[in-house]
Formats: sequence, structure tokens, C-alpha cells
Amino acid sequence: MNISQNSIWVRAQTVDLSVSEEIQPGFNIGFDKKIPETLKSELCAFVEWIENNYRVPITFWVDFEYKKYLIRRDGKHAGYLFYWPDVDSYPEFKDPAKIPSLRLPVREKLTIEEILTSFIGAIMCYYAWICNEMNDSYDPVESEVDALLQEYLCARI
Repeated sequence: MNISQNSIWVRAQTVDLSVSEEIQPGFNIGFDKKIPETLKSELCAFVEWIENNYRVPITFWVDFEYKKYLIRRDGKHAGYLFYWPDVDSYPEFKDPAKIPSLRLPVREKLTIEEILTSFIGAIMCYYAWICNEMNDSYDPVESEVDALLQEYLCARI
């Protein structure tokens, strides 16, 4: 399955942004000490693939936590928590304190595909934020998440 040209993932690649030199492009990732090295390596390989194939114009902080799930403010379980700051003047990004962050639970019983599915959904939230389309009701399109996962898995072969 190919990614549609109308996908947030594709549209975010061409958004014209003004980004301060203080804000670096790409991911800034951290890992819980309990996450196995093999899983860290696989996640780092995915991040490298994304950075080599797609535009990540504003630092995206990602913390992988060794947990079964995270709990949202409303008490519901979540596969990830994406935090995005409101910006004063879209599409100009000057303040390094106003960049998005992600908390993503990782545990050994999940397959890498399940973890990457959550991660790809969160990256789509990041791209929705880049396109100034992020809101509390935003939900990544499942078929687009699957298409990106398949693209990555095929590239690994």
C-alpha cells in the first residue's frame, strides 16, 4: 500500500517553515534503562531510516519508557502520549522550549511492529503539528500508519 499524496506525512514534507538555528532538525531520543539493547538498536535503526528518508524539521523529543501503557489525563490507557506546544506565530519557530515531545511505552512482549505502529502514529501527530492541523481530536489514519510500517519493513530487507 502506498502513502496517499494527501497524507499528513506527505504534506508535512513540503511545509515552508521558518526555524531558528537554535532548534535542530531530527529526533532526540532517550531510553528507559530497562529496555533491552536489541530493542534500542531496532528503534534507533527506524529513527535513522526516518531521518534519512523524510524531513524532520523541528527537534522531536522522544522518550521510550519501559511500561505496558501510559495513562492520559482523563485516566484512559494510551499507546503513546504526544505533547505539542501552542506556538505564537505559525509557521515561525523560534523558541527551543516550544517543541513537541513524545512518551512511548515499550515492553518486551510487544513485537517491534506493534511498537513501530504506535511510534508511526505519534510521528503523524508531529507532522499534523508541523502542518498546523493538530488538535485534541486528531487521530492518525490507520491505513497510512500501516503503509509507512510496510515501507520501512520492505526497506529493511
